[in-house]
Amino acid sequence: MLMEQLFVEGIGHYSYLLGSDETDEAIVIDPDRDVDRYLEIARRNQLRIAHIFETHLHNDYVSGARALAERTGARVYAPAGARLGFDHLPLKDRDSIDVGELRFIALETPGHTPEHVAYLLADRSRSDAPMTLFSGGDLLVGAVGRPDLLGPDLAKTLAPQLYRSLKEKILKEEDYLEVFPTHGAGSFCGRNISSKRCTTLGFERRFNAALQQPTEAAFVDYVLKGNPGIPDYFRRLRETNRAGEEEIPLSAIGRPLTVDEAASSIDRGAAMIDARSYSAFGGGHLPGAVNIGLSDNFVTWLGWLIPHDRPILFVLEKDSDYPEVVRRLYRIGHERIEGYLQGGMKSWQDAGRPISAIPQLSIETLKEKWEKREIETLIDVRLEQEWEAGHIEGAVHLFLGDLEKRIKELPPSKSTAVICGSGYRSSIAASFLKRNGFATVYNIAGGMTAWKKAGYPTAA
Repeated sequence: MLMEQLFVEGIGHYSYLLGSDETDEAIVIDPDRDVDRYLEIARRNQLRIAHIFETHLHNDYVSGARALAERTGARVYAPAGARLGFDHLPLKDRDSIDVGELRFIALETPGHTPEHVAYLLADRSRSDAPMTLFSGGDLLVGAVGRPDLLGPDLAKTLAPQLYRSLKEKILKEEDYLEVFPTHGAGSFCGRNISSKRCTTLGFERRFNAALQQPTEAAFVDYVLKGNPGIPDYFRRLRETNRAGEEEIPLSAIGRPLTVDEAASSIDRGAAMIDARSYSAFGGGHLPGAVNIGLSDNFVTWLGWLIPHDRPILFVLEKDSDYPEVVRRLYRIGHERIEGYLQGGMKSWQDAGRPISAIPQLSIETLKEKWEKREIETLIDVRLEQEWEAGHIEGAVHLFLGDLEKRIKELPPSKSTAVICGSGYRSSIAASFLKRNGFATVYNIAGGMTAWKKAGYPTAA
């Protein structure tokens, strides 16, 4: 049996391609929309993709199930409760699918979502006993899936269901079972997910904090409290995936734009996204641009802060970054990309167009200005658990994902500095403040990591 695990940084998504030695058929579990990767692995191993399994309706990425099925003729299997809008085989509890020596057994495990299933896998060339669990979004490495992604009311129903799915279904299996989840580190579908890419049922039974809760009530309280915010784009992808998204050639999305074309795009209301580093952005950028650097977290923050139906214009460090930008956004259904400014900031400056800047302060300068009250407002945009682990006395906590909704709470006439863990998220926030008319805005380079490393005091 062949198995390859694929991981998408930033959104923390795992998918899997398995191959049967007997039939040379491949099975893909929870594919994303970038289906060429699966086709290449199958080609390289002389396999034919014949089966596609979905564990649940995904909130965090556009599924590639429909596109991959159309490319290969493969059959799609999904939970019966998903009610997919395209051709598939609905699965109920204990349904089994044989692919050569491989047997997959569906387990109905509602909790992370209402229709969720997990898949047990037995390699019958060795034993009929299951050896692997593809746990989807219920059991993660060091964590469990969030039951609150579909709203607080449904969460009150899903959280007890998650407890029972884990205790009465998943944890009834043997400790030696390997566990491969769909959500990993970086995903907002869980809290404090380990960066380890797989685990065993026995290890999670013993050390997973959620599974140590003594009662169902304690478990429900644990999984519903302390979760980070929910990215805005999550709200639309569930129904997108139910309908099934069609494939679009990546080369057809956007194009290089001249300075005049870029200016015209801006005049028509395109969102300007500067994907360069925060230091480069701070030194000079298009007035009104938002800085979301092309890092692992690029997709999460752009999807969270920029509506999917708003046209986007990019400013890049290198023109050659554009295909990667398109590929990442394609995975979450952001396709209204007009293109990128050809030649980047240099072409804009050479054309004599106006530029703006945001000063980047070291933590030493921040400390001095903060103590002298030369900075009147200090905003910390990190997650709540980061804030609670230590912050600067007198700072205001305003999570980045909530900034645009709460920006009117902040005084635009006061000198304002923004801090996060490193300078990346704070630069996003600082650019939003600048775009919204805040007169004096600073970004703190190095963030709280540098502040703590310098031994400066923190409050908890």
